[in-house]
Amino acid sequence: MYAAELVDAIRARVKVSPLHFFGCGGEQMRRSGVETQVDIHKLAVLGPVEAVSHFMHLYAALRLLVKEAENRKPRLAVLVDFPDFNLRLARKLKTLNIPLIYFISPQVWAWRSRRVHLMKQIINQMLVILPFEKDFYARYGMDVEYIGHPLVDRVKSSCHREDFFRQYDLNLQVPTISLLPGSRTKEIKYNLPVMLQTARRLNWERPMQFLLPLASPLSRGLIQRTLAEIAPELPLRIIARDTYNAIGHSHLAVVSSGTATLETAILGTPLITVFRISNFTWIVGQYLVHVPFYSLVNLIAGKEVVPELYQKEFNVDRLHAEIKKYLDDAALRKHVRMELDLVKQRLGAGGAIQRAAERVCRWLEF
Repeated sequence: MYAAELVDAIRARVKVSPLHFFGCGGEQMRRSGVETQVDIHKLAVLGPVEAVSHFMHLYAALRLLVKEAENRKPRLAVLVDFPDFNLRLARKLKTLNIPLIYFISPQVWAWRSRRVHLMKQIINQMLVILPFEKDFYARYGMDVEYIGHPLVDRVKSSCHREDFFRQYDLNLQVPTISLLPGSRTKEIKYNLPVMLQTARRLNWERPMQFLLPLASPLSRGLIQRTLAEIAPELPLRIIARDTYNAIGHSHLAVVSSGTATLETAILGTPLITVFRISNFTWIVGQYLVHVPFYSLVNLIAGKEVVPELYQKEFNVDRLHAEIKKYLDDAALRKHVRMELDLVKQRLGAGGAIQRAAERVCRWLEF
């Protein structure tokens, strides 16, 4: 998504000379005129276990891209996210004396931080989208620039609250809570049952309504089955293709940790961050992940602005207590909204993609 937008922004800036882009991408990249030798979806779906079993496929993709670079001799390579693949590719491209820009940093500040030493040797410039990343890379003497977060330009409500509630036949007089269990099947299976059980208890205590913005149309069936099993009577409406209005017009959101927490913060809706994974993965993660908070909102704020409920702490009793704390305390909600506004300000005033395009064009000497 961001890579395709970056290509479009570069093309818009460079009008006097034809540019040709090639590499790894998906349908959006192809629509932006990128010649894709490797389809990103065949690589991005691979987790650690799948990556082992598909090693030859990954290796073939890597060899193909390196061969293309050898033949075409590009003036610049821009790596976007996807670190396990891209850092291997970067090492190969560096031997070809191709300048390398990394746009959207690997989370080396959270885990496997030793990778930063390799990055210092091979990456010419980092373009980072989280404010604390600039200081992290600067400590290692890397050329790094914070350009702001691209979400700031896209995350916004598009209608008034009254119009949204009328469209979905919602009650303006009762608390409205958005539930965001994640988009992947495992995330939904781990997170949604606790959310629904808590919602059912809350609804017994007082009238309220719940929204579930659909992160992926493929997850609708699983969500509907889980709802039918746990809380068929719950006043919950599944919202498709209207996520930002749903979150923005809710009194509160319960959000699975990830990018959705930043989207919720930008919209100014108080939130509770939750997450549950397998016990084995959690135990391993305790040794590998070294950050004071798991929520991006709290990491950017540098303190706990929103509650974090993870693993055993993410249960019906704790979630129920945190939600009630928000609903019963208007001053708390106001304070959290003020803190979220500060987080939004730290994400920049918009124009991140344009700034990234300007930096790329500077390297291309356009």
